Amino acid sequence: MDNKNHRNRKTRAEGPLHKYMHAGKKKISEISREKTAATPRSIAVLSLMKILEEKKLSHIVLRDALSAYPDWTPRDRAFVTRLVEGTLEYTIQIDFILNQISKTHTKNMEPLVRTVLRMGSYQILYMDKVPDSAAINEAVELVKSQEDKVFFLSGFVNGVLRSVSRDKEIIFQNLAHTGKTPAYIRYSVPLWMYDTLKKIYGREETERMLAWFLKGEKKNFVRFQDGHCEEMEGDIVHSEAFQRGEITIQDVASQQVGIEADPQPGDRVVDVCAAPGGKSCHIAALLEGTGHVDARDLTEAKVALIEQNIARQQLTNITTEVHDARTPDPTLLDAAGQGTADIVIADLPCSGLGILGKKPDIRFNASPEGIRELQKLQREILDTVCAYVKPGGKLLYSTCTLTKEENEDNREYILAKGGFTLLKERKFLPGAPSDGFYLTVFRKE
Repeated sequence: MDNKNHRNRKTRAEGPLHKYMHAGKKKISEISREKTAATPRSIAVLSLMKILEEKKLSHIVLRDALSAYPDWTPRDRAFVTRLVEGTLEYTIQIDFILNQISKTHTKNMEPLVRTVLRMGSYQILYMDKVPDSAAINEAVELVKSQEDKVFFLSGFVNGVLRSVSRDKEIIFQNLAHTGKTPAYIRYSVPLWMYDTLKKIYGREETERMLAWFLKGEKKNFVRFQDGHCEEMEGDIVHSEAFQRGEITIQDVASQQVGIEADPQPGDRVVDVCAAPGGKSCHIAALLEGTGHVDARDLTEAKVALIEQNIARQQLTNITTEVHDARTPDPTLLDAAGQGTADIVIADLPCSGLGILGKKPDIRFNASPEGIRELQKLQREILDTVCAYVKPGGKLLYSTCTLTKEENEDNREYILAKGGFTLLKERKFLPGAPSDGFYLTVFRKE
């Protein structure tokens, strides 16, 4: 298609789009949910809308979406997961590409249209087994299924995706050209995130980590009842070994919390932010039925996740409790005001930059302001829970993020409080081979 026809095609398609881009979005989104047939692609689109437009958490949206269709084949389930997670991973890069093709910026498009374009572009650019024609045709049909509300935008979707397909080679050339594409676009992260990590780790290490999040082999690690760890493939959650509690999905780095805690028979352990319970259950297993683990979290829903893990693993030396970790608990202090816990686990809420590979929507949910707020929350919790550690006991502070504010700065904050000695500090960078993780072990004097 020559440039003149290309321009005319976009102009015709954008006329109706401009008319509706600011009006009735909520109503159109509701119609898209009602009118779209339940196919893997349609469910992927609706899942992406919940994540990107309604700011729902990707792992919860995907879990609920797949649970709603238990009869789907493993292939269909894997296809939906790949579509959703892959589109999320590349959305920043894809928007950059779409905004070079379309005169209408993605932020001004009707939500369903930009979601369909993002998912269609991901298939064209990064799913070699999906023919471009199938990705385009299915995207057009998804828009056509919306009847008279966005039906007429199917031509716009068709034109843009055909441009992506036609210019695929040029698109990849431009992405590889450092002068034409900024590094943060190549690695599909916000500029602030790229700059923050580069300041801490340098350009080479930052780009290695970001490349691993996009293209690295994402391994699933499981912990066996005897404590050893193995890599495992396939549908682990539905395996008999998982259902019987013989194995638990837990990243290599996350398992180090239980190992470094090194609980001794009869120890009293408090995990102040325990959901979904992997670390608490690991320590309970290491105690071999002795002692007691008190696993807590903020809400009934979070505590329910811990209880599911406890029941599946048939653990008897662990109980749960709904408790705000910022609120002092006098039951964890003796008459003299000293802590009574041998071990306190403080694996605290964080920005999660170390697990971008598993939760790609963190790209859109994290922010510099959010990190500062999280550091404030972490310190409020630490101010409370440090008191629970008895003299000679241990405090383990950990996060699954990579920022200095939430890691090393909080290490110094704990030491500045007085009364604690740093025994060990470990940092796991993404791809070696685990997720990103930070862990410190302190002893109370």
